[in-house]
Amino acid sequence: MKKSAALLGVLVLLIAAGCGGGGKKSSADTTTATTGGSNMKVGLVTDIGGLNDRGFNHLSFLGLQRAQSELGIEQRVYQAKSTQEYVPNLSTFARQGYDLTIGVGFTEATAIDTVATNFPQSKFAIVDVDQTEEPHKPANLLGLLFKEQETGYLVGYLAGLEAKKEGFDTISAVGANNVPAIVRYISGYIQGAKKADAGIKVLANYANDPTFSDQAKCKETALNQINQGSHVVFQVAGGCGLGALAAAKENKVWGIGVDADQRYLGSHIMTSALKRVDKAVEDLTTLASQGKLKTGSNDTFSLKNEGVGLGSVSPKIPKELVTKTNAIAKQIGDGTIVVKPTVKF
Repeated sequence: MKKSAALLGVLVLLIAAGCGGGGKKSSADTTTATTGGSNMKVGLVTDIGGLNDRGFNHLSFLGLQRAQSELGIEQRVYQAKSTQEYVPNLSTFARQGYDLTIGVGFTEATAIDTVATNFPQSKFAIVDVDQTEEPHKPANLLGLLFKEQETGYLVGYLAGLEAKKEGFDTISAVGANNVPAIVRYISGYIQGAKKADAGIKVLANYANDPTFSDQAKCKETALNQINQGSHVVFQVAGGCGLGALAAAKENKVWGIGVDADQRYLGSHIMTSALKRVDKAVEDLTTLASQGKLKTGSNDTFSLKNEGVGLGSVSPKIPKELVTKTNAIAKQIGDGTIVVKPTVKF
């Protein structure tokens, strides 16, 4: 992933009276505000994983930072401590006349549906939520969707090739819970692994963490998989998944990161399934600044438009396996291989 621009903001406390958005006071503990040379204002509301999740909250902020640097917009981030803060935080941006408010993650689906309906003159976007499946289908809401199954396929294929070469027969995936994006990631992982090695066993389990932040739950789930013979653990659980990768490191098996390139976590990381949320946020902010942002539908990011991809690969993995995986990526991108969004597991 590209390195972010240096953070130029200051931390300030948000004190805002609640009205229209559930009647509660916004209680984000801090906001990060950066003012540029443009009159456009964009707000970002993280889920409770916060900006330090090393995943899609952080990536969303990187995209917003790049947009600020390139367009001179004013941007602000509210970090929620609980799900009860989503509605007040989203409402505050709308009430203060922000041109675009972005929610991050499936856990904000109900909140953004409520707030977008309450503030029909404001524009909203949300990562990992299908606008057409929201209860009110707000015309002022844009869903940002990703073909996670495609990048899941790539890391699964590489893991399957490595398993076949090294002679082990079991790999695994740890999901936070049963939400559509996680199902797509794991479904792709299974398909890719079996493409590389038809006889491989893929364990797939949920840590049952609705917050995406409980590392102990994901670590326990990964340890159970490793005890069953898994030699590769793919984390699909945001901040919770860092626990799964820690379990992989402690037991000297491979880990695979998610969303961001997580190779920096150590030499035990084989690669990462990239989900370029930063690109999505930057793109939609640019469109909004040009008056070209269309809401009331979804934008989908895939291998074809470089919205997902394969992260950097450990030098311990033979180059020929990486070459084979890159060839598979081309076939997915041009439509020769179609990856199913869901399979049974």
